Amino acid sequence: GKVTPGDAPRSRMAAEFPVDLDPQQELEQIRRERDLYLRLLELSALTEIESFLGESLKLVVELTGAQNGYLELRDPRDRDENDGWFLSHGFSPPETEDVRSRISRGIVAEVLATGQTVDTPSAILDPRFSDRGSVRAMRIEAVLCIPIGQDPPLGALYLQGHAQLGPFAEEERRRAETFCHHLARLADSLSELRAER
Repeated sequence: GKVTPGDAPRSRMAAEFPVDLDPQQELEQIRRERDLYLRLLELSALTEIESFLGESLKLVVELTGAQNGYLELRDPRDRDENDGWFLSHGFSPPETEDVRSRISRGIVAEVLATGQTVDTPSAILDPRFSDRGSVRAMRIEAVLCIPIGQDPPLGALYLQGHAQLGPFAEEERRRAETFCHHLARLADSLSELRAER
């Protein structure tokens, strides 16, 4: 018999989104994901790296349901960790400085040292981080922090807070990891990033 659109099985893309999204929310989520992937395809034609990264960070924060995002890139040849480049979304300028000074030495530092993703539903309850002053002071709950590049990592994407209670979903983590994978290709442009600052 004939299959009508209402009878057709859900697409792979639709199946990846939580079932509690209404069709309009689902369409908006797909548009944001499309926009992020289109931006990633533009990597080879970059002229304004900072604006590209700012827009991309905003999209990753939205797509993962995070409340805030922080991106840090470093040249592994630099010995001074303050020589890196950073950008935030959702944090005020004073909060960004706080994130940069405190979290960079905590969760981000662990990701940079180990090259492993940190994915925790509650940093304040996670024994790896609960003793850190920054985690307690900021009462940090859900965190997803992903290395950018490997051997050694060139930086990290730090996502904090989550629109939903609990951890980041596997699909949200996959989107953030895809972003970091493509961003690692910008390693050769790190000197340009610092020149723009």
